[in-house]
Amino acid sequence: MDYFEQTKTGESHWWSWVAVTWLSFVGWIILQSVILAPLPFIAGATTPPLLNDFMAAISSTTSTETSAQLSAISFLSGLAATGAIFLALAVKGSAQTTARGLSIVGILVCVATSVLSSQGAGDTSAIMDVIGQIMGASPLAFALFLLTFPTGLIVLFVCQRKIHKRTLTSLHTAARRFRLPRLLEGFVLTWVVLGGFSVAANALGIIEVEYIFAGGKFWIYALVSLLFIPFQAATEEIVFRGYFNQGLTHLLKNKWTAFAVTSFAFMALHLSNPEALQGAASGTLPIVMSGYFFFGFAMCLIVWLDDGLETAIGIHAGNNCFAAIIMNYENSVLPTPSVFLTGSDPIKDSISTVLVLSVLVAIIWWRRGGPKQRARERLTDTPSTLAA
Repeated sequence: MDYFEQTKTGESHWWSWVAVTWLSFVGWIILQSVILAPLPFIAGATTPPLLNDFMAAISSTTSTETSAQLSAISFLSGLAATGAIFLALAVKGSAQTTARGLSIVGILVCVATSVLSSQGAGDTSAIMDVIGQIMGASPLAFALFLLTFPTGLIVLFVCQRKIHKRTLTSLHTAARRFRLPRLLEGFVLTWVVLGGFSVAANALGIIEVEYIFAGGKFWIYALVSLLFIPFQAATEEIVFRGYFNQGLTHLLKNKWTAFAVTSFAFMALHLSNPEALQGAASGTLPIVMSGYFFFGFAMCLIVWLDDGLETAIGIHAGNNCFAAIIMNYENSVLPTPSVFLTGSDPIKDSISTVLVLSVLVAIIWWRRGGPKQRARERLTDTPSTLAA
């Protein structure tokens, strides 16, 4: 049984996927708010003017009366949808069918009113900008931001066991157990390929690299990056290349359509990144965002080749850690002091992204021996769905 067939066991009714996705999102919002609550105090203790900037940014997003009303409706309908989901899980028969229907209506109303209310709210980019400055001033704030990602998996993992009735291993890999060596292989391989491309591009004059290493806080941020960025990368891989890919492949019966959908969703997740906002202002947004789509689709290919998320997590973590520690770029979403700094050019960045990803996919294809090797591995590995 390959990775995308893990959903043939347990509960895979379409409503269960909607319910788990919604509960995981609600849980992530709540836990994220708890983890980021200390940010104003950290800002005040680290760089007092940032606290004033943070409060001013919040004030600038004051909603209109209509927007506030829509937000209230969104909150209440979301609460009702969550309650209906728990009710559907507790009852059977016609009552369960009714509760499921109410949960879907509640989710749709919540999403629709949330979108409408956001149109009447102020610009939230100022808040994100200040949060980025706080993370750049405090390694603790940066660590807390990165921790908001893995905490979002808590509800997903519980739902994987209780609602889908499948093992956590089946969400991560089709092998008997999680293959840590493949994660490490992906991490190291990514640093080698990115390092080689960076040296070659600088030597050919394609990019300009500035040496900015200054020690000091660099070592703290480097340690935080190595410790916590892998959890951030793993979360995105588990959610998009794992849970959503498995679910859409099961429901649509076509993994390639699922790959395209989840890659677009992964791309949309990064629309609030600084480079995306800059691309929207300069008219290069489609080019900027294409890099995220290609990255997402390449990771889907890696998961397909590898029959699991391990290598994709390693590549994703390696890519983000390389940017945070070795060579960052201007207006990066990772406000860390790095060894080198380079500029951002949408066209060059998109081309280099495709080239780097193509090399990585080709190497993994060669390392795994193609589909024949995957078939042999499935014969020798005990399916993870049978594991405790």
